[in-house]
Amino acid sequence: MPYIVRGVLALLLGIIVLFWPGLTVEVVAILFAVFILMNGLLLVGLSLVSPTGESFGTAFLILGILLVIGGVFGVINPIMTAITLTILIAILAIISGFSDIWVALTVMGSGGVRLLLGLSGALSVILGAIFFIFPLLGAVILVAVYIGIFAIAIGILSIVQGIMMPKPQAA
Repeated sequence: MPYIVRGVLALLLGIIVLFWPGLTVEVVAILFAVFILMNGLLLVGLSLVSPTGESFGTAFLILGILLVIGGVFGVINPIMTAITLTILIAILAIISGFSDIWVALTVMGSGGVRLLLGLSGALSVILGAIFFIFPLLGAVILVAVYIGIFAIAIGILSIVQGIMMPKPQAA
């Protein structure tokens, strides 16, 4: 029974995410911003209790203050946070894609594996470029695909698992 309940909840979450991806992006961005804010406060606290003269204490303080500022900004403006994160993901996809293309052209042997690696690299570059040019659309797509579809898949698998589990034997 718990697997069926978990599955239904995951299925509902996935459907909500797919039908309201913009709202989901905003909620995820706020949660991320709160995480950054809390991390910053933790680092500031660690810097205050670190032994006097320790360089890591100063580094913790500076990084903590920067994270607090970033976290507050993210809570105040979650859409800009989502756009910023999407741009970072886009840059990583572009770098990764060019790296795959380079490996396919220079390092790997011949054959289908080399071609597939080159094609996957090209797709990463194209996706990264689209997300970089249209970051808000990219954020919505990331949330809908990765959270929505994943939650639906987990929901279905959990429901099936709950149905297929053997029932406990009565004593």
